[in-house]
Amino acid sequence: MRYYETMYIVNPSLEEGQLNKIIETLNEEFEKNKVKVINHYVWGKKRLAYPIQDHRYGNYIIIHFENEEQNFLVNFGMLLKLNESVMRYQTVLLDKKPDVIEQSD
Repeated sequence: MRYYETMYIVNPSLEEGQLNKIIETLNEEFEKNKVKVINHYVWGKKRLAYPIQDHRYGNYIIIHFENEEQNFLVNFGMLLKLNESVMRYQTVLLDKKPDVIEQSD
């Protein structure tokens, strides 16, 4: 099994409900393709290294997942690229299975 981490930056002006809707949409995509999600959480609003679409800040969201099929990564990247709320994203292959992160509210 291969383990991946995707970090994507979402428009900072979105409300929490809209952020949750984006996360929910991506989780549905993972379920549809039978990809196991290990972690999917909002890292927080952080200052960007350079302005993107005239924004100086962005909401960083991280997702860890395991997958075998290369086709899914191409389709997932296209889904993120077509989502107008996602400003940037990057997916990397991990060496080992990431630990499950407990979210405290």
